[in-house]
Amino acid sequence: FSHLTAVTVEGKRLRLRACFKARARERVTAVPRRTAERTMGTAMNPDQAIATIKAAGDDFQSLYQAIKGSTFLDSMPGDYRQQFRAAKAKLKQIHLAAKKKAEEDAKKGISKKDYDVDKYWPQVSESWEGLRWRLKSMPGGATKKPEVFYELYAFHKQATEGDNSEEQPVWAETGGLDFEGRSRWEAWNQTKGMSQEVAKKKFVALYFEMDPKANLYNDNRVKE
Repeated sequence: FSHLTAVTVEGKRLRLRACFKARARERVTAVPRRTAERTMGTAMNPDQAIATIKAAGDDFQSLYQAIKGSTFLDSMPGDYRQQFRAAKAKLKQIHLAAKKKAEEDAKKGISKKDYDVDKYWPQVSESWEGLRWRLKSMPGGATKKPEVFYELYAFHKQATEGDNSEEQPVWAETGGLDFEGRSRWEAWNQTKGMSQEVAKKKFVALYFEMDPKANLYNDNRVKE
């Protein structure tokens, strides 16, 4: 009997030791697990993911990165999934359009490139509006600049001020329709939701890719 008692006691001791080790392992892994869950909860915020996608605008690289970090939306029912899939379809369209444009530009001998935004933004953002832009006559004696001017204006305003919150102008000081003010307002309003980083990138690219033969302005631009 004494031998059986010793075996029983030793067995209980081993079971207790195993139990303590198991609990220790649980405590060790619990903190990283909770940390990962909190991190995932932050990263997988659907509203934040949709906002990031919208902020990318139609910039291919920015939209690609936003979609890549928001794949979890595809498993969510309803509007989140629809917006995510719409963004994927938009990315594909941007890619196809860019490919077609690159082929057309190649035939014309035009080459596109990525510009150093940090280098060129301080230069061109201060000088672009001062170019002597060609004016087009409008009804009532009003004038308008080339459309590319308003595109540049929109990207510049979005990059420096964010979304358009101004009231839409209607009448000019002369009493006629404010074609200039409306054109600026409408162009800026079309960039709503675009991030300031993307707007800077698009501004610099558009500035350097203006066709010098299109007679858009009279002064010389900043050179690369």
